[in-house]
Amino acid sequence: MKKAILPLIFVSFGAFATSATAQTNPQALEPFSIYAGIGYGQYALQWQDREKDMEFDDDAAMLKAYVGTHITPYWSIELGYENFDEASDIDNYAEFDGISLATRFTAPITEQFGVYAKGGWFEWDGELYADVPGLGRVSRSADGGDWFYGAGVSYAFTTNVSMRLEYLRYELEDHIEPDLDVASVSVEYVF
Repeated sequence: MKKAILPLIFVSFGAFATSATAQTNPQALEPFSIYAGIGYGQYALQWQDREKDMEFDDDAAMLKAYVGTHITPYWSIELGYENFDEASDIDNYAEFDGISLATRFTAPITEQFGVYAKGGWFEWDGELYADVPGLGRVSRSADGGDWFYGAGVSYAFTTNVSMRLEYLRYELEDHIEPDLDVASVSVEYVF
């Protein structure tokens, strides 16, 4: 089943490319319909270690996958996995990943286009390390659970295939207070 999802997404996307008259109505979504998506994005990581008077600021790529269900045509719940690639700033490095549970409220603008607000909880693990001359690599693990929030736009190519552009902010509570600002694009398939 999992191996069939990705080809289905691309076949549906290709079907749209050959049919410019595809229409969809967000209000026609069945309650509790299931959807899945994959996405790619860029994130900016900023943190400050007040104890060691260190700062960090860099951009890197991220990947995500999610599944969700429409409770109503305007409200859905999602379970996701986010993997943030390694970010570096001279001799400092950081890497994060985690699982999220979110809710999304959508306001349709047209039959195909909508805007939404999204927020939820992010359970994360992080690896922070630095290359120190004479000592080698010094590392520290961090983990936690924190709120995130954001907004986005969605465009439905067909009744089953849509695309999202999304901006999310993760304010992780650790003594270094890392902030992750993420801009991403996703392809979504409704089953």
